[in-house]
Amino acid sequence: MIYGFHRETEEMAQKVGIDKTFNLPRTGIETYLKAIFPETNDWIHDKAIDTIIVNGKVCRFRPDYRSESLKLIVEIDEIPHYQNPIVILKDKEKTKLYEEFGYKVVRIPYFIQLTNSTVKEMFGVDVEEQLFPENVPSISYKDFCTPAFLCDAGVKRMAEEFMKYPEQLEINIINNLNF
Repeated sequence: MIYGFHRETEEMAQKVGIDKTFNLPRTGIETYLKAIFPETNDWIHDKAIDTIIVNGKVCRFRPDYRSESLKLIVEIDEIPHYQNPIVILKDKEKTKLYEEFGYKVVRIPYFIQLTNSTVKEMFGVDVEEQLFPENVPSISYKDFCTPAFLCDAGVKRMAEEFMKYPEQLEINIINNLNF
């Protein structure tokens, strides 16, 4: 299988289709999760966790993906998670709350692709099959997904994420030098 630029679901990935610049498909996160955790089959997509109670009220946060057997929540942070300071603050609050209730939270930024090395860093899992190609950039000045389109808090958040995955920062810088 050829893994492509991630989208939240396979349905969303199919709607967008093939990336014309790199001739790569879009791939739903559920497909990546099957490769990363082949034995796990209890992924729940976009459903509220009824067991989280805050100030006497059931919390209705809806994580993108959740596995109860792994106690893992996976959130896919698209561009609005870097453009809107209110969304950025809410993401921090939700992560803290999930962690207080015993979940490990992995946030996947739109500009960090799921290469074998990033999967190892994010999930602590070595995947034998080749995932997203290590040498393909994930942002471009031709798209609306560069730091210029982000708020100050989003630029800071993007910089913090790139510090975790320096190989992806490097490949994006090299790709965009010809701007």
